[in-house]
Amino acid sequence: MKTLINIIFCTTMLVVLGSCQKNIDAFIPDNFQANIDTVWQSNITPNASLFSLRNDLRTVRVKDSFSYGNANFSFSSGVLSLTIPNNSLAKNGTILSSGIIMKESLLATKKGDFIANDLPTISNDRLLVSGGAFYLNLKTNGNDLSIAQGNKITVKFTASSPFQLNKIFNADSVNGTNWILNTDTNFNRSNSTATGYEIETNKTQYVQTAHFMDIAGIGQTTLTLKLPSNYTNTNTATYISFNDETCVAGLKANVSTRAFVSPLLPGNRPVTIVVISKQAGDYYLGSLVTTTSFNGPSPSSSIFITPIKKSLEYIKTFLGAL
Repeated sequence: MKTLINIIFCTTMLVVLGSCQKNIDAFIPDNFQANIDTVWQSNITPNASLFSLRNDLRTVRVKDSFSYGNANFSFSSGVLSLTIPNNSLAKNGTILSSGIIMKESLLATKKGDFIANDLPTISNDRLLVSGGAFYLNLKTNGNDLSIAQGNKITVKFTASSPFQLNKIFNADSVNGTNWILNTDTNFNRSNSTATGYEIETNKTQYVQTAHFMDIAGIGQTTLTLKLPSNYTNTNTATYISFNDETCVAGLKANVSTRAFVSPLLPGNRPVTIVVISKQAGDYYLGSLVTTTSFNGPSPSSSIFITPIKKSLEYIKTFLGAL
């Protein structure tokens, strides 16, 4: 009888344990693997995580206002100081005599600023060493203002160790993906001061003071960056930051090889590779301090990085320290 009771007990326990195991299996599906997005796109749609990521990282623009009259005028607030001569502002081609001016501005002087605002210091695939870039937009009654023809304004900002021979570059689009040299030196000039820069310009929107990186006699190389399969051109931004100069290069996505490729870089230079991604609402950061290699007449190197999940605040702090 005792043996029969033991058999019944053991059988019952096996059934119970088997039932529990089925419940455990049912509540631990491999959702992460099922939701991995590994698709690279030739044309990235506006709802891609990449655009959300860039909006999350972007520096908040300073918004303020001032009362403008048709006389020499100076206004200092936020990160930029303005000097506006007589008859220098126009609305729809007509000189503005007075009004309340709404000013929107942003200043990037550190490498992390350029990454956070997706403003690589590149001019037609040539590297720029930057003294700083600013965004400036002026409005009155909701209408954008321009600098009147034949006029210029002066923009001042603080920067350490300003360069004396910089030139003015303007972004080719509102996104600032490429910087074009401004050859109109009568109205666009970079002047250094004891505390920073004094920029003369007849343009608003994105303006940069910079010079081309000196690569004379230096061998050049390219770098190919490989990432895990769920890091694609629709959710990931990649950059190379030079450790010894204010220069940031963006890496372009090669959809066919599923890799990010740098422009030509000078060899044997210390750099930091930065990878930032947003996936399913989470943020990921990868970085690698390395040296650009140069080995032969057509050198290139390939690097693999696995980013780590980080908070948005952590990533912003990391960029601020570059």
